[in-house]
Amino acid sequence: MISFGRAPCDEGIICAAADTPGCAERARPWVLAATILGASMAFIDGSVVTVALPAIQADLTMSVAGAQWVANAYMLMLGALILAGGSAGDRFGRRRVFAGSPSSRRPPSPADWRRTPLL
Repeated sequence: MISFGRAPCDEGIICAAADTPGCAERARPWVLAATILGASMAFIDGSVVTVALPAIQADLTMSVAGAQWVANAYMLMLGALILAGGSAGDRFGRRRVFAGSPSSRRPPSPADWRRTPLL
């Protein structure tokens, strides 16, 4: 039987990590809310194309194979952007990258829609 135990270097990395005090007591609910929001945006993002695929397929009059290409292209781009976001978080700091992401900004208001030209 194959054993999936810890790799030998995991314990050394955990023991060598510096103790961090964590966040302030009053900030903990906000940290939890931001974490839940970020995780739900990632999970919802994976199902957006699946829900919209019939409408995309009808609008572009494409076959099932074409619809699969659309779904695969979206998932490939999503995976690439997640990797790039993780790398940017490692380089510039996770808090700064998360605060600058589009998911942390306000949704568009009807006043914005008036100024947006229709295609």
